[in-house]
Amino acid sequence: MTRHTLTQTRFLFRSCAPACIFCLLLILAVDSSIAGGEENSTAYSGVAAIGNPTGCSRQVGVVDATPDGLVSSLNHRGFIYSQRGELDCAIQEFDRAIELKPEWDVLFNNRGLVYKQKGEIDRSIEDFNRAIYLKPENPEALNNRGDAYFARNEFDRAIQNYDQALALKPDYAEAHNNRGAACAGKGEFVQAIQDYDEALRLKPDYVEAHYNRGIAHMRLGHLDLASADFDEAIRLKPDFAEAFNDRGAALNAQGKRQPAIENYTEAVRLKPDYAEAFYNRGIAFYGAGDRDRAIQDFSAAIRLKPDYAEAYNNRGGLYAQEGQLDRAIEDFNLAVRLKPDYAKAVRNRALAIAQKTELSRAAQVAGEAAGQE
Repeated sequence: MTRHTLTQTRFLFRSCAPACIFCLLLILAVDSSIAGGEENSTAYSGVAAIGNPTGCSRQVGVVDATPDGLVSSLNHRGFIYSQRGELDCAIQEFDRAIELKPEWDVLFNNRGLVYKQKGEIDRSIEDFNRAIYLKPENPEALNNRGDAYFARNEFDRAIQNYDQALALKPDYAEAHNNRGAACAGKGEFVQAIQDYDEALRLKPDYVEAHYNRGIAHMRLGHLDLASADFDEAIRLKPDFAEAFNDRGAALNAQGKRQPAIENYTEAVRLKPDYAEAFYNRGIAFYGAGDRDRAIQDFSAAIRLKPDYAEAYNNRGGLYAQEGQLDRAIEDFNLAVRLKPDYAKAVRNRALAIAQKTELSRAAQVAGEAAGQE
């Protein structure tokens, strides 16, 4: 099953002047006062052009000539680079801005987000720490630091940060969702659902909270409630491949094989490299009695995710059922090599080897008997 999803973290866009402070979700359009204008390198009267970082794509090249305007523009350029996936370029822009205005918490928050995108969690936490030091009452930075701890599976520390963010901003729907995800990471699904409920009370069209609550209901065995949440997530976001996959899991758990297969099929249509959806569809095909298509799906999952121990084990089980014991043993060996403590694969390998030994002995006895006639 897919892991609980954190809300997209926040880049902050604030004026350097304390009288105008605002922040936006990364997934929303940037305020027109920041994003306006074409991307070019022309300098006009009253503005100054700044060059792009070496090796980076063309950027917005026109900025306000004032010192604060320059810093704001560098901050915005870092955001644009991060959206393009040019993360090192984004960091260079935030570095330049921090050199000019090291007391601005926004810059450290935003650079921390890019470090998190790069998977450099320690450095992201250092930046969030600095942002919070500069502005202790900063719920966005606290939420983002919680996300960084979540990425390290340090769920208690993540929850502490979400608690602090919510103490400052009780109607912070994203922090409720994220705290719910951290509780779910600890296996505390009832508490997680309470947070998702609150997030949805504050923001009824919150796709991630519907999806996450569906997963929590699944873990508690509330299959109808889980399906209802996945239904709503898909209604709000029709291309949500993960929600189709998990709705398929809820339906399959109820024995509704064909609807489950249809949901998995839609998931892989939307996301052709979705190994888990192929794997899950393979399980559903097996439950429906279609071994050949199950093997095809387990093979597709392995092609997309070569270290998928469970897929090797399941494909090996199907090969064994079809009498292809050498292929079965090869798959069980790979499963155990990838996951040495995988008890099911160890047991299945032992059974396949025993079955092969018995068949070999039976063939040998039959041969000896034929020679005596």
